[in-house]
Amino acid sequence: MTPAARRTLLFSMIGALAVITAGTQARANPATEAPACAAGTLGVARVAEIDATGGPKFGAPGPEPFELLQDKEVVLTFDDGPMRRFTRPILEALDEECVKATFFIVGRMALSDPDTLRDTAARGHTIALHSWSHKRLDRIGAAASKQEIELGLSATTLALGQPAAPFFRFPYLGESSAMRAHLKKRDIANIAIDVDSRDFLTRNPTVMRKNVMSQLAQKGRGIILFHDIQPSTAGGIRALLGELKAKGYKVVHIVPKGHIATLPEFDAMAEREAKRRKIALSSQPLANRSAVWPMTPGEPESLPWVNLPAEEPVARPHVVRPVSQSPAASPAPPAVAPTLRPSVNDDSWATNPLGRP
Repeated sequence: MTPAARRTLLFSMIGALAVITAGTQARANPATEAPACAAGTLGVARVAEIDATGGPKFGAPGPEPFELLQDKEVVLTFDDGPMRRFTRPILEALDEECVKATFFIVGRMALSDPDTLRDTAARGHTIALHSWSHKRLDRIGAAASKQEIELGLSATTLALGQPAAPFFRFPYLGESSAMRAHLKKRDIANIAIDVDSRDFLTRNPTVMRKNVMSQLAQKGRGIILFHDIQPSTAGGIRALLGELKAKGYKVVHIVPKGHIATLPEFDAMAEREAKRRKIALSSQPLANRSAVWPMTPGEPESLPWVNLPAEEPVARPHVVRPVSQSPAASPAPPAVAPTLRPSVNDDSWATNPLGRP
């Protein structure tokens, strides 16, 4: 064989090896590939793999947001679930349009309905974190806030049966500098929002849909906030997806580059809570349960935090309210919304059981 022929053969072998290697690498992480969808569906335009190292922030408002989306791109996100009777219709609507979303899970909700949580993951959606019990972390102490984050992570991981994505959304979008620092230390991305469906303010699916589309018309792109505990979203998500498709918006699915390990002390706490919830749910159908503590009469709300060290009270901003000139005027609302705590069989909480977002 001539030297030229040997060189040609060698280059051919190298090229073939490169093709095989590239194919192996692509198959090694199928989560970063958009799913194949039927013609006419909205589908996923692209998959964005997020490296959570250092706790980057995506979405507004707040410091240090990172650009994620291009014009006419949206990320679909759902907070506060799972709640079976609303989450499942949402999942069916997403399947019909072959789109993927990110679900920010409340830990105690995950332990109450792990089947729905696992079904959500099995359909290819990203499972992310939204604290243990949806408290405002900017209004409680650092130790309690840390437990909200870490117990929520442990509970979601336990219920899911596999690691969750290292993505966190602050309840009520109430960030604190201490907890932003904690997320950075734990390599958890801070995922905020750009567009608010305000689905917690209405039971009307059309109102919810108009809220989203009017904001998108102004901003042109965005991480959209929904709640999979709200009837307006469960009833309106199908029509909204159709309108997004008709107006040329493209869905981006965010997935993690890696996962996050839980902490043993909170794993043990989550195991205890899972056992208690299993007992409580044995006598209460999921469709009728309350989404907030207590689930059983007399259940102590503070049980997971009984051993917290004493802390200085968290300073709250002083709100100066104008004096009304009309004696018939209604009093100004309180600075902090009251916590909803209906009875176990009261269904009125369904419009906003955990507050927003």
